[in-house]
Amino acid sequence: MIDTDIFWIILAAIVAIFVALFTIRVRVDLEMADELKLSVLAFGVRIGILPKKPKKYNIRNYTLKKIAKRDQKAAKKAAKKAEAAKKKAAAKKAKKEQEAKLTKAEKKAIKAQKRAKLPPVPDMIPLFLQVLKTFFSGFLGKFHFRVMRIKIAVGSADAATTAMLYSGICTAMKPVLKFLDKHSNLHGMKNAVIEVTPDFLSDSIKADVKMSFSMSIGGLLGVLFKTAFKFLFGWMKITPKSSASSATSAQTSNATQNQSSGGKVEAVSNAQSNPPKTDF
Repeated sequence: MIDTDIFWIILAAIVAIFVALFTIRVRVDLEMADELKLSVLAFGVRIGILPKKPKKYNIRNYTLKKIAKRDQKAAKKAAKKAEAAKKKAAAKKAKKEQEAKLTKAEKKAIKAQKRAKLPPVPDMIPLFLQVLKTFFSGFLGKFHFRVMRIKIAVGSADAATTAMLYSGICTAMKPVLKFLDKHSNLHGMKNAVIEVTPDFLSDSIKADVKMSFSMSIGGLLGVLFKTAFKFLFGWMKITPKSSASSATSAQTSNATQNQSSGGKVEAVSNAQSNPPKTDF
């Protein structure tokens, strides 16, 4: 039997893990001005992704012994890769030779057998649409956007193109923000700086953006599991049933018929070889 104290400690640890999964959020901070800055904040630790830090070189890693060791390791890796490529080429060649021996009828039968294992395309399209809807609806529902600054200066090679681009971006900005506000958790819009201006003196579009995205680990896992189960059960539902059981039952019935017919033939032959005696 498990000790009561140990049981309560294990139970408390499990509850703490679940609480941490559904309360601790992973935040992605994005800032784009002169350069793109991207960082991830998780469990109180910030990890910088962009810009990449310059690689540091340690002089101790470049001794003759360590260089020889790295060269030996690289040579082993290259030899292993070459051996794998050789085996793959040999298997591909053997497969081609085996396929060359098949007749057209056999090739058609193999293709038809492969197609029979897959669900029909008209059934796959609604399933994929349902899976995408499940993922994006759950993902956007759990996702939190925080906008601090969006400044876009629209420029191009000529003034007419600049005016068209400026008009298009201004027209698209409101529906995008409205969609995010409706289908996700959009924060900070009251204090956010959002500006779109035409720049007729520039030949390119410049953006100054600062925003963050956050989501709980448990929410993300829940969305992924829900989407995976939706796809799995839907795929099982539309996948054609295997004909192995029917083929097995047909073989069994044929064998039974053969055995019964064989038994009857044997009985008839025995009756003919040993005719019944009649006493007069």
